[in-house]
Amino acid sequence: MSVELGSGFAAEYRYFTTDLVSNTLIAEIPFNGVSYERAIKGAGKFSGNVPVIDRTTAFNIYDATMPGKTGLYITRNGECVWGGIIWSRNYNLVSQELDVDAAEFTSYFYHRRIWKTWTHEYGATLVVSGGVATVNLDPGFQFNSVAGSLVRVIFREVSNFRYNGEYTITARLSSTSFTFSAGSIPNGTYPLTTIYARVDTYDYIRSLIDAVSVDFTGIEFPNADIEPGLGLRFTVTNKRIASGQATLTTSQPHNVNPGQVVLIRNVDATFNGQYIVTATPSATEIQYAKTGSLGSTAVSVNTKTVVTKLLSNYVATLTTATVHGFSVGQEVVISGVDDANSPSEIFNGEFIITAATSNTFSYLTGGVTNVPSTSVNPGATAVVTPYVLSGSYGPYSANSDIQIEFNDDGFSGVAAEPLVYRGFEIKNVGKELDVYSDSIDGFEYRVDCFYDPGSASFRREFMFLPIDFPNPPAPGEISPISRFGADQLVFEYPGNITDIQIDEKADDAATRFWMVGNIPDLGDDASQPYAAAAATDLLLQGWPLLEEDDSADDVSDERTLYEGATRFLSEFRPPIGDIKITVNGSLSPTVGSYAPGDWCSIIADDEFVKMRLASDLEPRDTVIVRKIDSIKVSVPDSPTFPEKVTLDLIAEWEVDKRG
Repeated sequence: MSVELGSGFAAEYRYFTTDLVSNTLIAEIPFNGVSYERAIKGAGKFSGNVPVIDRTTAFNIYDATMPGKTGLYITRNGECVWGGIIWSRNYNLVSQELDVDAAEFTSYFYHRRIWKTWTHEYGATLVVSGGVATVNLDPGFQFNSVAGSLVRVIFREVSNFRYNGEYTITARLSSTSFTFSAGSIPNGTYPLTTIYARVDTYDYIRSLIDAVSVDFTGIEFPNADIEPGLGLRFTVTNKRIASGQATLTTSQPHNVNPGQVVLIRNVDATFNGQYIVTATPSATEIQYAKTGSLGSTAVSVNTKTVVTKLLSNYVATLTTATVHGFSVGQEVVISGVDDANSPSEIFNGEFIITAATSNTFSYLTGGVTNVPSTSVNPGATAVVTPYVLSGSYGPYSANSDIQIEFNDDGFSGVAAEPLVYRGFEIKNVGKELDVYSDSIDGFEYRVDCFYDPGSASFRREFMFLPIDFPNPPAPGEISPISRFGADQLVFEYPGNITDIQIDEKADDAATRFWMVGNIPDLGDDASQPYAAAAATDLLLQGWPLLEEDDSADDVSDERTLYEGATRFLSEFRPPIGDIKITVNGSLSPTVGSYAPGDWCSIIADDEFVKMRLASDLEPRDTVIVRKIDSIKVSVPDSPTFPEKVTLDLIAEWEVDKRG
C-alpha cells in the first residue's frame, strides 16, 4: 500500500524474478537497500540485498537469483519501472545477506556475438520478363525485403555493366525472393549477380536483433571456408509423422540437443527445411514440429550414373543413364564428370538442383567457358543423400530469444548502406549497436518493461528514440518547449528539486571539430577523406581554437563528414555544461512517469542559474531545457520516506538551438 506523507506519497515497491529465456515468473523477492538506474543505450544498474534466513527460505533465494539465467523486474504501485538481468551476487556468511547486482536488458546484447557473417550483400539469379525483374537469392542467403526500399544490383558480365545501379523493390515474394521494375534490362536470366541492400536504419537494427534472437539461425553457408567449427551430416534412414511431431532416424548417433537448429535436406518436400529440434527420443532419433500423419517409412540414398554433360551461361546440365527421380531444390553431389586431367573442377562438387526432367537436371556453376553436350567417362555419378545437418556451433535458437519486442513498425526514414560483419570477427552485438546508433544519422534506444497484473506477466520492448524532432524553428526563432514535450516534465527549485549541480568544463570542448572518413580500397599511403566544422560565432567572441575529432569508418563523402562534424561541434561547444538534479520521486512528476530520452524543463530560483540563463549558453532566459540521459533511484527501506531520484541531463544543441 501507499503511505501518504506531507511531502507526497511513499510508493509500494515489489521485486519479481523470472526465467530469462521463457520469462516465466519464479518468485517475488523482498529486497532491501535498493537502488536502480535507467540509461539511454548502455544498461542502467540495479543493486539490492536480501537476508538468507529462515523467513526467506520459502523464496528459494538461491535458484530465484541465479546470475546469467534470471530476469528481474521492479514495480512501483503496480507499474513496471525497471527490468533487467541478474549478472552477479555476493553472499556474506556473517551477515547472512546476499547482495545482488543486475543491469537493464540492453546488457544482454553485450553478452552476444555476431558469429555468422551478417551482411546485406547477396548472391542471386535475376530473371527478367515483361519489364519485371525477379530476384532469387542463392542458397544460404535470406533477406527480409520491404517494398519501397532500395537495392543495388551488380552484374557479373562486362556487357551487362550498364545495367548496374539502384532499383526500388516492388514486392516481397518470400524470404529469398523479391521483384523490382527492370527498366531497360532485357528479358533473360542473369545468374551470379550480386545484390546490395540499402536498409532503413531502424529496420537494420530490428533485423540484427531478430537474428540474435534466433542465434543467426542458418546453418547454410555460401562456402565451407566461412563456416565456424564443423558441419555434421547424418544420413537419414527412416521418417514418420505422428502427434504433431516429425521423427527422423539417422544411421549413426547425431549428438543434437533439443532447442538446436538443424537442416533437413533430400528427404522430401514435407520433411525438408530448417527446424528447431523439440526432442531426441534416442541417440539416433530427432523430432521437430510438423503437422500431418505418416507411418514409419524407409529412406535411402539415390545414386545415378551420369552419361553426358553440358555447360551454357554458367548452367550445367547433366544427363543420367536412367530416370533419376531428382527434384528442384535437392542437393546433389557430382563425382567423375570433370576430366581427370582438368586443372580445375567445374562440374564436380555439391550443388543445388535448379531444374529437372526425367533424365536431366541442371545447377549453377562458376564455369565461364561453355561446354557442348559431351559424353563423360564411365563411373561418373550423381548422388542425392537424405541427411540431417547440424553444426558443432549450434545454432541454439531456443536459448537465444529473451523475448524483446519492438515498440512499433516505424522507420527512421534514413536508408543507409549497412555494415558488413564477418563471422570470424566475432563482434560484440552491444558495442556494434552503439557504433551504429552513434553514426551521423543515428538514434538512441532503450528497453522498456511493462507489467500485466491480470496475468502477473511482464514484457519487454525495444524503443527507438530519434535524435531529431520535426518542425524546427524559423530563422532567429527558438523552439517552444512543447516541441520536445519538455512542458510535460517540469522540475522546480524550490519544489520537487532538492539539489542541482552544474558542472561547466572546457577540457573536452571544441571550437573546431574534425571528422575522418574511410575509403577501404585506398593504400596506407593515400589520403583519406576528412572535413572540419568551426564555431565561427565563438571564434569571433575571442575563443581560442579548441579541437576534437572523431572517425566514421563507413563514410567517404566529405559533405557527409562535414555534416557529422557540424553535429558533434554543437554538442562540444565550450563550456560543456553537465547538469545533474536530485528530486523527490514521490512528488509530481513521479518516478515512472519519465524515462531516459525524455526532455524536461528546469526552473530554479538561483543566482548562478540566472546568470547562465542570461548568457548565450542557453537559448532561453527563463527555463533550462534538457534531455534525460540517465536516472538513478534510491528506494528507502522505510515506507515513510520518498525515493531519492538523481537525473543526469544532457544538452542536444543540434536539436534545441536558435533557428
